[in-house]
Parts: sequence; C-alpha cells; structure tokens
Amino acid sequence: MQRGIGIRPADGKLGVLTPGMGAVATTLVAGVYAVRNDSGLPVGSLTQMGTIRLGKRTDKRTPMIKDFVPLSGLGDLVFGGWDIFEDDMYAAAVKAGVLEKNILDGIKNELESVRPMPAVFDQSYVKRLKGTHIKKGKTKMDLALFMDLAVRSGMSGIQKWLSFYYKSPMVAEGLYPEHDLFIQLKKLKNTLRHLKGEELITHLGFEYYD
Repeated sequence: MQRGIGIRPADGKLGVLTPGMGAVATTLVAGVYAVRNDSGLPVGSLTQMGTIRLGKRTDKRTPMIKDFVPLSGLGDLVFGGWDIFEDDMYAAAVKAGVLEKNILDGIKNELESVRPMPAVFDQSYVKRLKGTHIKKGKTKMDLALFMDLAVRSGMSGIQKWLSFYYKSPMVAEGLYPEHDLFIQLKKLKNTLRHLKGEELITHLGFEYYD
C-alpha cells in the first residue's frame, strides 16, 4: 500500500459564497438545509452518496467517499452570496421553484437568514457569465467540500482532478484539458485514493491520477 498524504482536520465552519442567488444557488442552499432537516436526500451528490472502490474488485472494499476521506460535514457549511436583487434565499427559492413549497417552508427560517450582499457587477456582466457556472446545484456542494479537502491536504494551484465539476476544465500550462466525463471521474477518485495511500485504479496501463 502506498503512503497517504497528511490531511489537516476539518475544524470550524466552511463558508460558501455564491455569485448570484438564483435557481442554481438556491438549489444548493435549500438542498443542504433540507438534508440537514431530514426533509430530503442528497441524490446526485458524490460526496454524500458516492462510493469508491479500493483494491481489486474481489476485495469488495467500497466505502462511502464521505467515510473514506475526512470531508467537512454538511452542518459545517455556512452560506452567503451576492446578487443585484434583494430577495433572500427563501424568496428566491420559492420564485425559482427549486423544491416543493412544504419542504421550503420547513427550512424557511434558515433560508431567510441568507440575504444577498450588494453585487459588484452589473446586469450586463451577469448575462455574459451565462454558461460558465458549475453544472448544477448539488455539485456546488461537492465542489466546496472537495476544495476544502484539497486545501487541508496541502494542494495548491489548479486542481485538475476536479475537472469533473466544470464545463471548461482548467489545466496548468503545457497540459491538455480532459473532457471525457468518465475519465474525469476516474481522476477524481484516484486522487482520493492517492490522498489515503490506496492503490490507484488503472486502465490500459495509464493511471488516471496526475
């Protein structure tokens, strides 16, 4: 077995700020609060419901990712954001229809406490940003937890292993961006294996971690 990477504990709160408090951002925040309130499940979340295979398939070692690496808990997430509109997260979530009204009403107090800070961009800039956001609300939660894990593991710079979460992956100079979704996921999981000192899963002789 390889030697793992020292990962600092997930102490304190993890702040998540969103540029805009529309449908995607409110899906993220309302979804997290709903899970905290036992009003829903984090369906589609790799960090909360995904598993990772360790060793050979015959070893039958497939722990939950959240049990395999020391991620911050959903209870540690604190939300904020910017927007040109004054709606709090509850009002914005109701307008966007991100969850059923009865679920939103059950977490109304928490959502109303998240109010937008004044935006530092104008409406024309917001329009130009369309298409560059992270794929969907639940993946924003995953990205926040994985980025926090990277920082606590001493990783800096462009995190190519998180290309799975971006429409336009960024890479260091001289490297090519990987757009194959399945390879992106393999790279992500191999990075988690690397952090914990587990054997990397290879295919056709290539290791997906880099």
